[in-house]
Amino acid sequence: MQDDTLDRIVNAVLMRMRPRLLLLLTAADGYHEIILARLQHCRHFAPQVLFADRAQAVHPADAWRQLGHVVTLEEMAQVGALENIDRVIAPFLDFATAAEVAHDLFQSEAARCIQLARLHNTPVLALDYNCNPHSELNRLKGLGRSADAHSLADNLPRLAQRGIQFCSLDQMLSPAVPPAADVGTAGGYITLSELKQRNGRCPPGARLTDLALEYQRGSQ
Repeated sequence: MQDDTLDRIVNAVLMRMRPRLLLLLTAADGYHEIILARLQHCRHFAPQVLFADRAQAVHPADAWRQLGHVVTLEEMAQVGALENIDRVIAPFLDFATAAEVAHDLFQSEAARCIQLARLHNTPVLALDYNCNPHSELNRLKGLGRSADAHSLADNLPRLAQRGIQFCSLDQMLSPAVPPAADVGTAGGYITLSELKQRNGRCPPGARLTDLALEYQRGSQ
């Protein structure tokens, strides 16, 4: 048997032994090339790729197919399909999908995929570069200055309350699922209503939404 054939067989066996990861692609593409490169060099998982809604319009299918088998939402909804999935990752979570999930609306494929994962107690990890109006990426785009940015930012703690874990790319691709951050701790957000319930006080290191921050400043 030739060396290259043996190498392919060994790599195929090793791939099957790795935990499975479902990569959920949505219609946002901030830091696309960097994230794709990191995923290409990740050896902890055997990815499956789901193009949700209009994702293929912004993510070249050929590049992402190289990561793993492409699946559909209908396939993932089959009995037992998610049982062997270690986690669902959404590195390009967009404003529209974030708003849907935050308000328990599940019209898009991406939102229904997240709902399906949560119903199966499958961890859902996301990056907030695209769905946080105050992220560095969106500030560079000139976003986050309008009144709508307040309501968009308020979606983030709602997502955390629904089990979506915002984390770094390193945490997303680490062998162990990172612990979920409680709202009101260093990894979460405190909304205006929650801040009022705390009489304007919050734990050290907690992050406030825009409306909560304005309220706190006005109370000082």
